[in-house]
Amino acid sequence: MKLAFAVCITLGLAVGTAHAADADCQATSSRMLDHLDKRDYLGATADFNERMKASLSVDRLARLWQAKVQHPDLPDVRGPVQLSNVQGYAVVVTPLHHGQDQLNTRVVCDADGKIGGFFVKSMP
Repeated sequence: MKLAFAVCITLGLAVGTAHAADADCQATSSRMLDHLDKRDYLGATADFNERMKASLSVDRLARLWQAKVQHPDLPDVRGPVQLSNVQGYAVVVTPLHHGQDQLNTRVVCDADGKIGGFFVKSMP
């Protein structure tokens, strides 16, 4: 009985930690998108982990974003986010609408709460 109780507490703590990580990643994702809205690409990379900084420079991020968002002067409208946890990484998917542009952004946060992945997909 004590073992079952300990397992339940451990599982409860793990679920609570996962929810906290998801919420932290959601805030980090939102902060990054806020910077992208302002075309502040340096600020958008502030929460990147070292590996991400090495693979997606400020200049590359600017080119990627400008290629995907055809109407950067229009404010974005964000849809409801989808949170998930994949192999220990918190994942936040945010639908964005910039004028006629419809995108999904996916931000992946590592265990330290830093951005370890960023993906942008144009939607039809």
